[in-house]
Amino acid sequence: MSEILFLSTGLLSGLLSVFVALYIYRIVMKSDEGSDRMKEVSSLIEKGANSFIKVQYRILGIFTITLAVLIALVFRDLGIPIAISYILGSLASMAAGYIGLVVATKANRRTAAAAVSGGLNPAFKVAFRAGSVMGLMIAGIALVGLTSLYWLWNIILPDSTFIVIPREAGLWEILTGFSFGASTVALFAKAGGGIFTKTADLSADLVGKIEYRIPEDDPRNPAAIADAVGDNVGDVAGTGADIYDSNVAAILAAAILGAGIDLHFSPPVPFALLPLMIAALGTLASVLGVFMVRPKEGHDPGPMLNRGTYITTLLFAILVVTIILILGLNYVIAIVAIIGLIAGVFIGFTSDVFTSERGFAGFKPVSKMVDSADKSAANLILSGYAYGLLSVLPSVLGIAVAMVISYTLGAGLGFGEWEGGIYCVAIAAVGLLSTNGMIMSSDAYGPIVDNARGIIEQAQAPKEAIVACDKLDASGNTAKAITKGFAIGASSLSVLALFAAFIEATDTLNIPGISGLVVVNIAHPSVLAGALMGSLVPVVFSAILILGVERNSERMIEEIRRQFREDPGILEGTSTPDYDKCIEIATSGAIRELMPGTLLAIIVTIATGVILGLQALAGFLGGAVLSGLIMALLMGNAGGAWDNTKKIIESPEYTTYEEGTEDWHRVHDISVTGDMVGDPFKDTAGPSINTLLVVISLTATLFLPVIAQLHLWFIGLF
Repeated sequence: MSEILFLSTGLLSGLLSVFVALYIYRIVMKSDEGSDRMKEVSSLIEKGANSFIKVQYRILGIFTITLAVLIALVFRDLGIPIAISYILGSLASMAAGYIGLVVATKANRRTAAAAVSGGLNPAFKVAFRAGSVMGLMIAGIALVGLTSLYWLWNIILPDSTFIVIPREAGLWEILTGFSFGASTVALFAKAGGGIFTKTADLSADLVGKIEYRIPEDDPRNPAAIADAVGDNVGDVAGTGADIYDSNVAAILAAAILGAGIDLHFSPPVPFALLPLMIAALGTLASVLGVFMVRPKEGHDPGPMLNRGTYITTLLFAILVVTIILILGLNYVIAIVAIIGLIAGVFIGFTSDVFTSERGFAGFKPVSKMVDSADKSAANLILSGYAYGLLSVLPSVLGIAVAMVISYTLGAGLGFGEWEGGIYCVAIAAVGLLSTNGMIMSSDAYGPIVDNARGIIEQAQAPKEAIVACDKLDASGNTAKAITKGFAIGASSLSVLALFAAFIEATDTLNIPGISGLVVVNIAHPSVLAGALMGSLVPVVFSAILILGVERNSERMIEEIRRQFREDPGILEGTSTPDYDKCIEIATSGAIRELMPGTLLAIIVTIATGVILGLQALAGFLGGAVLSGLIMALLMGNAGGAWDNTKKIIESPEYTTYEEGTEDWHRVHDISVTGDMVGDPFKDTAGPSINTLLVVISLTATLFLPVIAQLHLWFIGLF
């Protein structure tokens, strides 16, 4: 009965989230679409985004089918169920990104129209509602997907093979295939979308703003539409797939560890399904929280977004404590779930302090970076990088404290120190991601208002509307930085849980020559070698993506210069730029550049286990998490700070120099340079590391039996 209750709660909560998202979507679509020019610009963005997604998803489809066939052949009896789950996970991840893309490309012109006709608050309302469609959809699809698959393989199609025992090849191995599908698609989507968006953004800024002194999003810039397209394919579709993937991975990791407790200790309720219940409560809190975000006349939109997050957090805490007590479980379970969520809020708060003008208690890094921009580009780059490094300190401490407290509390539950402790760490990860519906709503709001700002400028709307959208855009940029910090923290806790699931899985291998739980001794040379190899993966992966942006932008920069050089009428406003050519360059380059890093991560993970063994593979995962966490936080926060430094200098609030003067142009050019350095940091490499960590962890866990067999074969050669 409890099994059906838990599954029903997860399924119904997911369906409610999806239906509410569809209801909000209908409201957004009824908003005014603005002038004909707004519709024209928006349709160009929509067309370009759809073109990129079609090309990317076509390649992803080929990759998914190929890997599914390989899985079906390698895993023998369980091969077909795992392959089916893998395909479904891939499709669900694609759907999460595509739904957000559709909503964002239709909401941008409506946000612009609201800014023109009503100002700040009406525009905020349209943009946030549109963002909440994606946020609630992602949360809902994750719950519906996992509960439906569990029902399919364990209840509708019961079989002796599909047993709920994580220490045997069974149900959880099949569901790991679902998460692996979601993560591989998310990595492609985030990396590819990030390369696309920053190729266009960097090229448009360098040639347009610095070389020709034309405003951001000016219709005369051939890369203006590609830049707007990039906001959607990178920050909407890519981030949507990323958050969806992290959510599924966190629930799955906790479920695998909980199933071990079910097997050995027989708790009063199925601990394997408790993560689904907690995630369902978080989704309900997100649905309620979305409706609590109500703009007030004349108020800054940033605090409104933060208030929505805090209200959602409080609602989740109330719900989870109530349900845990009703179920008769130890209140520690509720506490660690809340600890995880508080850790996420704390990381988001830290990102806000280091990337927004507000700062905290007199500590205002971005304001100091504005002063640095007045001195030189070197000062601005150094200060931004240094503050990015400093931002790692409180975030990592917050994650470490959440881990230690959760483990300590869980160790006293009576299920064994390791089993109870690591399970509670996994529950903390689920708690952190439980309100992802609300978090993703704030994130998707960012690129929508960014697009709206560009549409308003290209439609030559009144200055007041541009100022309103600038305020929305600044808060959206901070919201994106907060979401990136949140996602990084979530991936860290999720990957630790996946790491524990990998360790547990090594104890179930029925392979002659390999027996017992893997013990990770960092002093052992092979383990240390594995850790060093793992720490290199995020570093090399980031380098590949950033170099991809650099190479791709070279081609687009030359194309923009060519158009200006060969058709002087473009700058005079008498000719229309060839927007499609820039979109084509960004698309082809992004697809070409994203493949090497993704394939390298999967291949190196498997190769490490095959050559050095399972202990070294465990060290590999640990090393990747440590270096990846630090690099992702550094790049995300430094990039956000550089971006907002530029926005402050471009805003009316900047009064050090009068706009248009020689000194203003000097400082502005320096701030644009900082932003161009930060762009691939915060929107390409940094956020892609989150998904990278999940991918390599799931690769090690899913392919563990294959890796173990190949390792025995490898050492037999010598």
